[in-house]
Amino acid sequence: MKVFKNRDHAGELLAQKLKNKVKLGKRGLILAIPRGGIPVAYKLAEELSIPLSIVVVRKLGLPWNEEAGFGAVDPDGETYLDEKTLKYVSLDRKTVEEVLKKELEELRKREKKYIKEGYPNMKNREIIVVDDGIATGYTAIAAAGFAKKRGAKKVTVAVPVCPSDVFEKFVKYTDEVVCYYTCSEPSFAVGMFYEDFHQLSDEETFRYIKEAKRKQLFETGESNRELP
Repeated sequence: MKVFKNRDHAGELLAQKLKNKVKLGKRGLILAIPRGGIPVAYKLAEELSIPLSIVVVRKLGLPWNEEAGFGAVDPDGETYLDEKTLKYVSLDRKTVEEVLKKELEELRKREKKYIKEGYPNMKNREIIVVDDGIATGYTAIAAAGFAKKRGAKKVTVAVPVCPSDVFEKFVKYTDEVVCYYTCSEPSFAVGMFYEDFHQLSDEETFRYIKEAKRKQLFETGESNRELP
């Protein structure tokens, strides 16, 4: 079942759902998970007049099937693990450490690409973590956990689509989860709900970032300032 034409369309619909909930202005901050979360976050920033930035987190995938995640890692190197999956597949600590090392290296490369000026000030701010959808939820959990550690006053995860049973996972890390479309389909995959779900190129990603900067909707460490 297709719900969204593409990520831009998903962002527009999600913005409408958030419009009556969120009136934060520059006190708020949208954190996009790259790459797929960036077009969605851009539309939210545009519609809600809230600045956006990027948080680089990485899924930790099983060595024999990287699409199947057993957790995620945040920019501090802290892991958020799905202990049930680890137990089920009998993944040993050494293998977990090897996967973690590889993903941390990729995380640092992406930080240099997308957020080389550093992360913005999150202290006492209301943060909205955005992705193009949630499957297991661990990358969004890692992003939310990172924002909490940085002193966020409130953390909301906002996504266009998610499984209907995912919400309980977020209780420990977020204050609220907003999902435009929930689904109880057992063989859930985010791409099922998009007509166009192509993998974003770096060129497309930078185009969104450049446009957000042009509209003064992009915030980094360099643009940090004391907030009223």
